[in-house]
Amino acid sequence: MKLVAEGITKSWGATHVLRGLDFTAEPGSLTALTGANGTGKTTFIRVLATILRPDDGSLSLGELGYRSDALKVRGLIGYLGHESMLDAAMTMRENLNMFGRLYGLADAASRASDLIQRFEATAFADLPISELSRGQEQTAALSRALMHDPRLLLLDEPSTGLDKSARGRLWQAAREQAKAGAVVIFSTHDHDSAADVADRVVEMRDGKIHPTI
Repeated sequence: MKLVAEGITKSWGATHVLRGLDFTAEPGSLTALTGANGTGKTTFIRVLATILRPDDGSLSLGELGYRSDALKVRGLIGYLGHESMLDAAMTMRENLNMFGRLYGLADAASRASDLIQRFEATAFADLPISELSRGQEQTAALSRALMHDPRLLLLDEPSTGLDKSARGRLWQAAREQAKAGAVVIFSTHDHDSAADVADRVVEMRDGKIHPTI
């Protein structure tokens, strides 16, 4: 499902963050969104995730419009932001099962177990989220974002708090999701790492997106 953003604007009071931004991503693509802190990367990703509503412009995912088909679009998005969006009193497994049920998955428990094994999380999958390290919680949150096999996967600075092996599993998961036909976009301020991971790198600057490679 092709992602198309046209003329996206977003302001906070007198501060214009997104200024007529245009962006297109094809199914199966893995795009790195780079740029200095404060250039609007998180704002744009949150707009794509339907967490923020743009002031102007249009967004579509395949044949679905963000405004006309909002509920259907949300059901196709996987999002990992700065907060894990997990219930701290529940375990990783319980959280995944809960999100699976919310997405209407008939095999939620099986899908959760598969993700726990995939990310080598067996040792902490049955501990409360409140007892996990930052990296372990990030792993659980990534699994949550992948539970329903999203067609648009949005990752905002996803490698924060992860060790080298966990980062490797993260990027492998992103590549696999793209290979399965999803649009995958992740933000980072590390251009060198972005170039190693993504098949396309773009830069946020002056409220717009500029291609780099």
